[in-house]
Amino acid sequence: MAISGNAFSPKEFELAICQETTCGTAKVDAMLGINIDSISFPTLNPTQVMDVRSHSGRVAQDIDVFLSKAQTVKEVSFAGVLHDEIAPNFIEGVMGSATSDAEGANELFQILDTYSPGEIVYGTTSGDRAFTYTLAMISPVSGKSVTIPGMVFTSLTISADMGEEAGRIKFEATMQSGKSANFDQTVSVATDYSANYYSMGDMSFRTVAGVADNLLQSFSLSIENPANFHGYSGNDFEVISRAIPEISVNCDVTMKYDANSLELDAAFGGTQAAGGAVTTIGTGAAIEAGTDDKFSFEMHNSIITNYALNEGAAMLVDLSLKGLADPSESNAQDKAALSIKI
Repeated sequence: MAISGNAFSPKEFELAICQETTCGTAKVDAMLGINIDSISFPTLNPTQVMDVRSHSGRVAQDIDVFLSKAQTVKEVSFAGVLHDEIAPNFIEGVMGSATSDAEGANELFQILDTYSPGEIVYGTTSGDRAFTYTLAMISPVSGKSVTIPGMVFTSLTISADMGEEAGRIKFEATMQSGKSANFDQTVSVATDYSANYYSMGDMSFRTVAGVADNLLQSFSLSIENPANFHGYSGNDFEVISRAIPEISVNCDVTMKYDANSLELDAAFGGTQAAGGAVTTIGTGAAIEAGTDDKFSFEMHNSIITNYALNEGAAMLVDLSLKGLADPSESNAQDKAALSIKI
């Protein structure tokens, strides 16, 4: 083979996603482009046993080697800018449930107090709380893309900082699959990412742990939904169980130390109620009042897990919160551990 003079920029590689019709069956004909910062090769986790066995000589021999791609979990992590084409897929994917608004005009996603997702069975039709996705690493060389079907979101962090890109909202995501990766694939991106971004600058309502009118510097909202893979079919797993032991919601905020935020240190010291207090950061005083096509979230029952001073140009406060469900509340939104409106 002759020496090749071709070189490619890392920015020529793309990432795209598509919700599958049948769980675990690749769907690459109508993918959505993702605005990513950078791309990395998936973690394929092949089984590789290279230990020397019992024979003459003191070096591993070729017959000692065992290599297998069967029964391994594939994982991909990526980060980028959150935009309106992929936000619904990401949020419902990590929550394992669809928007509570069937019409889609007022997209509200919730982790309710009764949250208990069903198992995902590869080979069955996707339904509520049973979403799987095909993820594609698209090569600039035609027919050389890598696709992984049967993927689920195991974590999603949505964050913004007013000191970075004027508060444009970013994301970090991790996905896993119990299906085999496919190489030398051809992929079609039906919808590329757009400039329809979300901004922290739109979040004019900022209640944190029951205290309103805080001046926020940044926030980071994290959802963790573990995936456990079971069974076997050829080289792949058969079933995915979600949220074992729990789906968890945590939020970190940095805000100015002032007459409002300074009251929260005492709450962290032990005076806060076990049920927590409302945290609403968005475009409305309550999550249902948020503006369409903007980003808002609410933890109606949030409890402070850490309080610290942060020395900036002015004194700041770093606060960590955990979202809790409260079945004693009277309506679904108040019972929820987390509500997101976009």
